[in-house]
Amino acid sequence: MSEKASKKPVANPTAAVPAILFALVLIGAGVVLGREALLNLGAIDGPEWVGPAATSLDGLTAQPWMLPGGIAAVVVGFVLVIAALRPRRRTHRALSEQDVWLRKGDVATVARTAALDSVGVDSATAKAGNKKVTVAVATVAGTDTAELKSSVVTSVDDGLRPLASAPKVRTRVRTTGQAS
Repeated sequence: MSEKASKKPVANPTAAVPAILFALVLIGAGVVLGREALLNLGAIDGPEWVGPAATSLDGLTAQPWMLPGGIAAVVVGFVLVIAALRPRRRTHRALSEQDVWLRKGDVATVARTAALDSVGVDSATAKAGNKKVTVAVATVAGTDTAELKSSVVTSVDDGLRPLASAPKVRTRVRTTGQAS
């Protein structure tokens, strides 16, 4: 029996926030219209809201602000359609094992830890992107930086070997302080 692969982890859709706001507007309209229905049925007492609002709009003619407002509404509509169709961005990196994923921050932590394991590294920081990992290491004066850089790249590459697609590793070496 074969197991079905799970979906790739991705970010929330771009259209999530506008959809939630639109849903809240629709809920508000439903509450107002529900109140009007209850008023017409005699279940509650109070003044009507929809009738007077519709009466005040009756007989309006074209106003100068309506053309720019219509254009703005069309532009907002196009932006919302594009947001709805836009693919979600990738948030995790796949490991070579099926259905195992690492966040970009976790990839950076693995790279930083691997760099710290190199002989001569005093401190290290790492930043991971979709296709590249940048590692900055600090060493004490007197250390061969070319050899250290090569050692760090090898260590980080070994540390990131379980990833399904290996990122490009970029390393910067900085010398700090005096040798002890």
